[in-house]
Amino acid sequence: MELEHTMKEALAARSDAVALACMDTRAGLLVGIEVRGDALRDDVELAAFAAADLCAVPSQGIEGDRDECDEAFVSSSRWVHAYARVPGRRELVFVGLAPGDTNIALLRDWIRHVAESVRPAA
Repeated sequence: MELEHTMKEALAARSDAVALACMDTRAGLLVGIEVRGDALRDDVELAAFAAADLCAVPSQGIEGDRDECDEAFVSSSRWVHAYARVPGRRELVFVGLAPGDTNIALLRDWIRHVAESVRPAA
């Protein structure tokens, strides 16, 4: 599968990242996950399932209605989670997980490039 290959290559290319996941935010399904090092798979899954909420902003219209945003990040002393929506496949959001002392700007740039590398379905 192209997505699995893309994820394996992307994680291998980023030495400070310990996990990469892809979430279908409309279906509520985790469609891919790659983990290495001391990242717990459960932590990565929780981060991925948060993508639908984190990659949305309240719209100016009806209460409870939300617009999609392209990127988000969450940072703590232990982990940094960077999120990026796939252009042309807006239901898909990638999340990258790295230790808390990681360079956030570089992690965000990396996850953006990962998301942009996925080709839209024909």
